[in-house]
Amino acid sequence: MSEKEQIKRGEALLDTIHGLIGEEMNIMVSGVSFDIRRVGRAMSPKGENYLAAGVGLAEFLISDKPICRGTRLMLAELVLGELRNPPRKPTMHPSHPKVIEAVGLYNHMIEKEGHTKESAKHHVYVTLGVPRSTLADYIKMVREREEAVARAKASLKSPK
Repeated sequence: MSEKEQIKRGEALLDTIHGLIGEEMNIMVSGVSFDIRRVGRAMSPKGENYLAAGVGLAEFLISDKPICRGTRLMLAELVLGELRNPPRKPTMHPSHPKVIEAVGLYNHMIEKEGHTKESAKHHVYVTLGVPRSTLADYIKMVREREEAVARAKASLKSPK
């Protein structure tokens, strides 16, 4: 079997595992789940000592305790490398395109079209799908960045 076929087979296995693992998680012993995920994190480039992370899992595997299907599925994920780098939520910052677009539209609605703040927030939600609370966070980020830039410019202009 070629490497490409093996990769496809591995991806198909992961899809199957993801579908099944939710059903089996309630049967698993929580400590084992934690140990498996800890080993997965240790496999990442900046992970903790792999040997230290694997002690709990190794003790469980060596013991006479039965291994349920959920544990087997998580071990399969571990072996296939799926638990190495868990997906993370992307970090938003004032210069992120989505932040710029949402705050720009909000400011345009208030300054150019004369909408109230609430009306502008609703328009951004309807147009871009950005919830009001998230938009408030974006606005705060942008305002803080603008204030920091203004302070920096002022400090450069002021004589010492």
